[in-house]
This record gives sequence, C-alpha cells and structure tokens, in this order.
Amino acid sequence: MKTKVFIDGHEGTTGLRIHERLSKRSDIELISIHEELRKDTAEIKECLAAADIAFLCLPDAAAIEAVSLAEGSKVRIIDTSTAHRTATGWTYGFPELSKEQYIQIAESSRVGNPGCHASGVISVIQPLRDIDLMPADYPVTAFSLTGYSGGGKKMIKQYEKGEKTEELLAPRQYGLGQKHKHLKEIVDICGLSQAPIFSPIVDDYYSGMEVTIPIFTKYLKGTPSFKDVWEVYAAHYENCPFVHVLPFGEDKGGFLAGNGKSGYDDMEIIVTGNDDRLVIHSIFDNLGKGASGAAIQNMNIMMGIDPATGLKLSK
Repeated sequence: MKTKVFIDGHEGTTGLRIHERLSKRSDIELISIHEELRKDTAEIKECLAAADIAFLCLPDAAAIEAVSLAEGSKVRIIDTSTAHRTATGWTYGFPELSKEQYIQIAESSRVGNPGCHASGVISVIQPLRDIDLMPADYPVTAFSLTGYSGGGKKMIKQYEKGEKTEELLAPRQYGLGQKHKHLKEIVDICGLSQAPIFSPIVDDYYSGMEVTIPIFTKYLKGTPSFKDVWEVYAAHYENCPFVHVLPFGEDKGGFLAGNGKSGYDDMEIIVTGNDDRLVIHSIFDNLGKGASGAAIQNMNIMMGIDPATGLKLSK
C-alpha cells in the first residue's frame, strides 16, 4: 500500500523540491490540491485528514494554522518552518544527534525539520557537547556561507533575472543584528547557555553551504589535541550514511568550496588546524541536507524504510 503524502506549500523552493522527488517514487501517492484552493482552510483540512504524512512548507503563522487544522486526524506532520522546531510535543528532525533521536523521529507524529544554517552548526557543536568536551558556556562563533537559493524565490529572482548589480557579484553578510531565526534551535538542541555570534553570508552561486566554527582547544575540557577532537567526530558519526567525517589531516588541498556538496543530500565534516586552534567545517547542500533532503530523510525514517530512499548520497 502506498503512503499518502500531502505537501502544503509545494510552490515554494523547499516544497517544490520535495514534490519533484516524491513524484518519482512508486511507494508514494501525492495528494494534490487545486491551485485556486491552496489557501482554502476547508480544502487543506480535508487533504491533511486524507494523508498519512504531510509536509508543511509554509511561513510560521501558516504552519501553526495548518497544525490546528490537522487536529483530530491521524496525519503525521513534518514542518519545515521555524514554528515548531523546539516546541513541546515535537521531535527535532536531525537523526544524527544520537541513536535515541533516530528512534524518536521514527515514532513521532510531529517532526520539526532543522534550519539549514542550524544543521551545520549543530552537526559541529553537538558531538562536543554530547560528551561534555565543550562546556555549555563556551563562546561559540559560527560563520555560514550559503548559495542564494537559501533566500527563496525572491532572492533567486534577484540573482538570476537581468543584469546583476555590483554588490550581487560579491559575498554579502547579513543577520547583522545577531537575531537570526536559527539561533534558538542551536541553543536549545546543543544545550548552550548563550547564543553563538553568528555570521551568515550569501554568495553568487545557486546552492551549497559551508558552516565553519573556530575552536580554542584550551577552553575545551582537558585541552584535547587536534587528533583527539577529530576522533570525537569520527566516533560520533561512525557508519553514518548521511554525515561523513573526512580522514584525519584531510583538507582537500587547502581549499574548501561552499558548493562542494551541491546536489547531494549528505554532509561532510572536516577538522582542520592544529593542537591549539581548530576550525571545524560542515559542508552540505542548503536545499538537500539543509532542507528538502532532510525532510524526506525524516519521512523515510517515519515510514520505517531505508532513510536514503529517493535521496542522492555522495558515498
């Protein structure tokens, strides 16, 4: 029997990509909604009630309303907005946090899909926090380079339609007020006592993300060496098909590209530096492991099938 799936907000960047991928699968039956009725609450409620699993690819307020419309039905929901990522009764959709997290996602009826920048930061910080190697009050600083597709349809149009202005030809930093919407989930999921200083940067390429976090080893418990820290990541992500830790000392020739995982749904962790100062890098596709790929991975886990079904992994 096919799993019935409804995508509320399939016209957005994330929703479109989920729709495109699921439309090719023989084990999925997509529930469609007429274009003129896509904001009709009665029609949405009917589609939600008919679905086994629903993706919400909506602004926060609309996602909250959609969840209320699903009350009383048996539909399991994956919300890609920021509305429910740390909400009570919801499971955070990053299965690589731990084996227990994977099981919670598999059994959950409400999953909050992680933010793209947050996925990178959490993939680096959580393994250190999990064994208390990094104290909760460590002053985390994170830089995140992303392709312009992360800004949605409006930004894509800005970069692709017509002649570019000079400023669009160079990397552009934003989120200058240190109030980025992904900070809350980073703090909550990693158990930090303060928000990181976070510097997101958008550049003139379509997709791909590189999150980098510098670390002074003297502020970690026991002052671990370069190799000690690498071993933490190697152990945490051992045999993980979606997160690959590069071999000790590997730095891809000294140049790391933000679009290095564009088109893929997995992630690379690269540890560089020396015994005193390290930089940990998380490289992935902001539209893949950072959005639609992660959402489908979570759906597969909830269905009890191979998490990589319908996804493109590089290894």
